Amino acid sequence: PRMLTTQMPVSIMPVLSLANFTLLQGARFMVHLEHGDPLPAQLIETRALQDYSFQGRQPFSLLFKGPAVPVLPQSIYKMVHDGDGEPLDIFLVPVSADASGACYEAVFN
Repeated sequence: PRMLTTQMPVSIMPVLSLANFTLLQGARFMVHLEHGDPLPAQLIETRALQDYSFQGRQPFSLLFKGPAVPVLPQSIYKMVHDGDGEPLDIFLVPVSADASGACYEAVFN
């Protein structure tokens, strides 16, 4: 049987590194939600992680702090740095929350 194929546009995410974010520590990002207005989140920590693969990029994590309400569920969010219009799809996981805000971690390995 003959198989049909279709050309689908492929979104290629740039290879991001710790160096891409270290200079942005303290900067504000906007987290775009599926429904509703974007929420601000400040990049409060960038950290290198142990590399067990011995190949590819150095693993790293980012810690963002957003508003106390709402606390977002873990998911992939489109994030845009205030000074740069390029959106990035980043998987955020809520790691803590208190009256001052909710913190989210993104791990790149």
